[in-house]
Amino acid sequence: MLDRLFLLLFATAVGIPALATGKVSSCPCVQITPQRLPDLNIPREGHAVFCAGGELMVAGGHTNGFVPTATAEYLMDGEWHQLPMTYTHDHGTALVLRSGQVLLAGGSKEEMGVGQSFGVEMYDPASHSFTGFGCLSQKRTLASAMELDSGKVIITGNWYADDVVEEFDGQKFFTPVKPVTVGRVVPYLFRTSQGDVLIVGDRDTRDHLADTIVVDRLNGEPFTVPLLQQWKPLTYNAPTTADAGFIGDEAQGRYAYLMAVKNFERTSDIPELKGQPAGQMAIVLVEDTAFTLLPTICPIPMMSPLGTGPILYDRGYIMADRRAQQAYLCGVDKDKRFYVVSIGYTERPAPLTLYYTDPLPDCGFYVPSLTPQGNLAIVGGSSKNDYDSDNFTPTASAWLIPLGRQNDVTTAASRWPDSLPWCLLAIGGVMLIGVWLFVRRLKTKVVPPTRQTDSTESRKEQYEFITDNGNEELLERIYQLMDKRQLFRNSELKVADVAEVLCTNSRYVTDCIKDRRGMTFTQFVNEYRVSYVQQILRQRPNLKVFEAYTEAGFTSERSFFRIFKDVTGMTTSEWLSQNKD
Repeated sequence: MLDRLFLLLFATAVGIPALATGKVSSCPCVQITPQRLPDLNIPREGHAVFCAGGELMVAGGHTNGFVPTATAEYLMDGEWHQLPMTYTHDHGTALVLRSGQVLLAGGSKEEMGVGQSFGVEMYDPASHSFTGFGCLSQKRTLASAMELDSGKVIITGNWYADDVVEEFDGQKFFTPVKPVTVGRVVPYLFRTSQGDVLIVGDRDTRDHLADTIVVDRLNGEPFTVPLLQQWKPLTYNAPTTADAGFIGDEAQGRYAYLMAVKNFERTSDIPELKGQPAGQMAIVLVEDTAFTLLPTICPIPMMSPLGTGPILYDRGYIMADRRAQQAYLCGVDKDKRFYVVSIGYTERPAPLTLYYTDPLPDCGFYVPSLTPQGNLAIVGGSSKNDYDSDNFTPTASAWLIPLGRQNDVTTAASRWPDSLPWCLLAIGGVMLIGVWLFVRRLKTKVVPPTRQTDSTESRKEQYEFITDNGNEELLERIYQLMDKRQLFRNSELKVADVAEVLCTNSRYVTDCIKDRRGMTFTQFVNEYRVSYVQQILRQRPNLKVFEAYTEAGFTSERSFFRIFKDVTGMTTSEWLSQNKD
């Protein structure tokens, strides 16, 4: 309740009407300064960009002259290191698996994006090596892939060829499992709580806009969604991450996604968007088989706040940073400014902020990749002076768009209402919220009993990627993750969950904790849980011990009492007696 009250005061201070109405004319606009990263060894387009083993990585694609390249590069120690690949995977599929390895499949067969291919290989970030091991059941390019909870992988989508759903068994074999109602290019894949997968797209394999959007299912019959007949999903013809827009909670069995859509008809029938022009962007919340428009406090800006014309939102799909509880939709204008709409998706209606840069003439505006720190990396790609891409002259440039909460490269220049009183009210509102959040943070932060904290918040890092030989740095990242997100409160927390958030693998996490703390991952997590129990019992002395240890992530009374004594050296009764005041 207080969160919403302060947000309401803030909205009033900066000139945003009441949140309850969901109607505002515009959203806050903030200028940010991107950071130039080292250039790639070779220019690339049609490549995959991902983070594996704590390193930013690009793989395959084509270079100058629209010629495919069977090479990859990873960023380490301030430079890109080149590696040989088995295949080119130009506009192929790349999927980072839970194991930490990366599955790469398909892509154009020849130069200039002609044909499709069968080739499949696996990338091992620990050895920096690629190994070809099999082939798809059907040659394809511009497909989408998703790993299921079972460890199997679903692949579907194609370009100028037939489409079918196929399954990778996680070891070696690819098998067709189901036909599709209509072929699609880089379709959306959405997991459901019933173990199903929804397949959605607005364009067929020849890039024609579909008249009717049909949703295929891995385990059920296809169906149509009336909302998607007016609001078409945004498709970008480049390799992308199928789970990028995931905002659910697998531990709780909630599977939810955000999808960018564009209105190709009238908006007069939608009250919150009445009067907006045709072609207005919006956001759809997909939860199991339900598709609904996500309410926002203002429409997605379609025109640049600088008066330079429209913003074209075709820079990839929505990317969700679940740590920051923000999602991002990216675009560009004719002057080559980069735009990011930040969506606070946990609020209803969701607040929006539009970030923008100065013109970036050397930027390729390729599909951005979300880093573990919550920033966006734009690596390679190609763009002429207008919005169109040019496959024949890609760029080698790489940029970091600073959106992460720990990044201090950002310079912000907000474009609030011009009158001084409004600005003063806005500043006062921000300060009020800041003080309140600071006080609340002091009350809730958990510090493990044996940890010696330091001033790592002030440490500047030139490149924000975790490396496998930086145990001290990796441990500090783990501390920050536990302190800020309190992952230990998830009773089913596994080391793989922490490794996934940090974009590394489980072995690095367990080895780091053992090396720096001399304990197992389970012991490390239990220290946090015990510390949390102690803290909330001090703050809320009337709370029952059962409620406290349940909140902290313990699943049974017996294990809690045993672990509490192991960590503190005393029983809960002894500790409570010492701390009764």
